[in-house]
Amino acid sequence: MKKFVLGLLLVLTAGLFSCKQNDLNEVHIYLPDGTPALAMASVLDKGFVYEETTTYFHLVQASEIAARISQQDCDLAIVPMTVASTLFNKGIDIQLASVNVFGNLFIAGTRELKRLEDLKGKVVYTTVGTTIDMLKYLLEQNEIEYAFGAEAEEGKVTLSSKNDGSEIIPLLKAAANKNQEAYGVLGEPQVTKATQLIDNLVISFDLQEEYRKITGFDGYPQAGLVVKSEFASDHSAYLQALLSALLSNETYLLENTESLPEVFKRYNSSLQAMTFTTDTIRRCNIRLAESKNIKEEVQTYLSALTGNTVADSFFWTVKK
Repeated sequence: MKKFVLGLLLVLTAGLFSCKQNDLNEVHIYLPDGTPALAMASVLDKGFVYEETTTYFHLVQASEIAARISQQDCDLAIVPMTVASTLFNKGIDIQLASVNVFGNLFIAGTRELKRLEDLKGKVVYTTVGTTIDMLKYLLEQNEIEYAFGAEAEEGKVTLSSKNDGSEIIPLLKAAANKNQEAYGVLGEPQVTKATQLIDNLVISFDLQEEYRKITGFDGYPQAGLVVKSEFASDHSAYLQALLSALLSNETYLLENTESLPEVFKRYNSSLQAMTFTTDTIRRCNIRLAESKNIKEEVQTYLSALTGNTVADSFFWTVKK
């Protein structure tokens, strides 16, 4: 009798596990509005089909994405790498599935500059967060002193923080109209927008190239796809299928530049107001690398910008 009961329990347990693996009615994926959303443009447009599962995509303000990850209905999200690592190190049970954005920052201005040293004695407008952290890192590695404020200081680069790139573009335009010097760090697709609004705007520095000169890596892991650890364990086949679908996203972006605003209009995204060219897309540096293949790049980037790294369990891989 005991053997019969034990056998029955084993059968029931196996059945429940099988149901858990396959019974996936809906999946909710959150994306921050802006460049990171381009990492899923192809599936935002065409949808993602996986068996009987319905996948819902939610675009939210970038400032909300960290809080959304902690919500019960969020299964996956595109997240800045520094945010993902901070949440992971605080005990949030997430893993990195892939890196999808490899840096999209440039310094544009009303004058052409040749070297980062040429920024000494000038004010550079920059947004807060990873943008200013990256600029500080590059300046430090090039032994260039910097200060914070609104007035230029001799021998130093003065960093003037703004909330968003949309605040920087008018400042550059006003300076251009007065034939004055002004410089700002902008991310694509705002770089393209700025060049359309400001005559003779010069893109002097590609921060991804400056980072490569220091680390040897082709760009930096700016943002990636994170997944709740329980979801990754229970539904690894779904996750693998999604990553496979996203492999063609880079090609999709290059082939559909004109229709991208219409795609994002359906999601009430700020990207609907942007103009995309093939140069814009290339400067966005959207591609996919599975996390298991890019551990060193992620750890180097996190150490440079935050001073911290992550445990190996942060990197998702299919359990065999």
